[in-house]
Amino acid sequence: MTAQTYETDFLYWTQEQSALLRARHWDALDLEHIAEEIEDMGREQKLALQSLLRQILLHLLKLALSPAQAPRAKWTEEIIEFRDQAQTRLDATPSLKHHAPELFAKAWQQARRAAQKSFDLYDEQAQVPALCPYSIEQVLDPDYFPDAEPASNQ
Repeated sequence: MTAQTYETDFLYWTQEQSALLRARHWDALDLEHIAEEIEDMGREQKLALQSLLRQILLHLLKLALSPAQAPRAKWTEEIIEFRDQAQTRLDATPSLKHHAPELFAKAWQQARRAAQKSFDLYDEQAQVPALCPYSIEQVLDPDYFPDAEPASNQ
């Protein structure tokens, strides 16, 4: 019945499984779905960090390449907030650091596309570089902000 409950009422299934775990009713556990959910939790941690890295990169590119002046303070505030969230995740889940380079590479590709589309949407003549001009250390550094244009790839 627990496997069927997983499909029909996930919340009830989670409460049921946690009660079975606490009561040590090992044979009654829906082990296959529990394993899937644990894997998904780990995947969500990685996706959340990738999303934050993407947002930081996107806003750094806007600061560096956009001629717009009005939104600059908002972009800076958002970078600060996204960096704090990313650092909180890294501190709470140290094993994410091992995945950071791979997540950073994926985030760059997403940020690059999003930035170019944003520039095009606003008829800005900015050209986003093909290679990421920032290191992961710069992206996470709470004191780093681009001056004008991104530095060349390091």
